[in-house]
Amino acid sequence: MDKKSIFQSLINELQGRFNVLKQSALDAKEAATNEESKAENKYDTRGLEASYLAGAQAKRATELMENIERLKALKITDFNQDTPITSTALIHLEVDGEERKWFLITPCEGGIKINVDGLTLYSLTLESPLGKLLKKKTQGDFFDFHTKGELKEYEILEVL
Repeated sequence: MDKKSIFQSLINELQGRFNVLKQSALDAKEAATNEESKAENKYDTRGLEASYLAGAQAKRATELMENIERLKALKITDFNQDTPITSTALIHLEVDGEERKWFLITPCEGGIKINVDGLTLYSLTLESPLGKLLKKKTQGDFFDFHTKGELKEYEILEVL
């Protein structure tokens, strides 16, 4: 698997989200400053609410663009069966001996689902609960993790 193309797919997904968020922030700003948003009485807060929304969306858009740039500058490391898991690892996990999942360890923007060449992957940060358990483990290690109220056993099948 080509991790550079996987990271590029993640960046493309984030860029698409940025574009939507940027447009939403512009729309909210327009709504906040529009003549129709002027308060009709002291209880009318439409304009104020729209300005709060525009500010929050603009802040998130800025954070997202910073994280996209961070991912673009990332040095991607190759791992083997003895390399402890850190950022840029691509991990194949087996859950309870049945379900298999792929995770990409990233320094930011965890929880993103991407599809690359028919394979579904999830971005994961080392600060997340699962990421904390994976940190420094190697291929072949087992660990338990509570998810959806259940204790499940995970096996690290591959680290690339």
